[in-house]
Amino acid sequence: MTIRVVLADDHVLMRQGVSQMLNATQDITVVGECDDGVELIAAVLKLSPDVILMDISMPRMSGLVAIDKILSQRSDAKILVLSMHNEVEYIEAMRDAGAKGYILKESSGDSLVDAIKKVAANKTSFPDELTQPASEQCQKHISPLSVLTRREREVFFLVAAGNTSKKIAELLDMSLKTAENHRSNIYKKLNLSSSAELIRMAGKAGLLE
Repeated sequence: MTIRVVLADDHVLMRQGVSQMLNATQDITVVGECDDGVELIAAVLKLSPDVILMDISMPRMSGLVAIDKILSQRSDAKILVLSMHNEVEYIEAMRDAGAKGYILKESSGDSLVDAIKKVAANKTSFPDELTQPASEQCQKHISPLSVLTRREREVFFLVAAGNTSKKIAELLDMSLKTAENHRSNIYKKLNLSSSAELIRMAGKAGLLE
């Protein structure tokens, strides 16, 4: 059975290289390529791929927001994140958002193929550090995102990217009041008073895309 993949990455050379490699692999074919999160959502709904291979940092819509929108319409979607970010906070955020796997762009082609096959088989594929017992993880990493809900994490990333509440409401398809309430709740939970403080926290935690 051939695994049908939709690939999203705004770096054309990277996307074309991955696509060519996967198309040359037995049992995998790329059925769609996208430049950004908006195109990705449309492609997923149209093509119903077996695996969605996507970057985090994309124009028009971040990967985290794209994941939420995809899963809200296709709850069984199997998402594998392909990223240059190796910070545990990023990996945990994508996993908590609903991704089935996470692989670094520096990984080998064989590792990527293996991850795609695992995700297609409804298994998870994350870096080794996330397979450690929770107690060991907590000793090494304390993520500011751990106290936030899934929706609040989406708003957190959009605030960190410099978006206004009005823009966040538009991107997440919510009212301005709801966006402002989420923003206020985030500030309270993280003991912050402004977006500038949130951006500084995100930077120190390695969460800025």
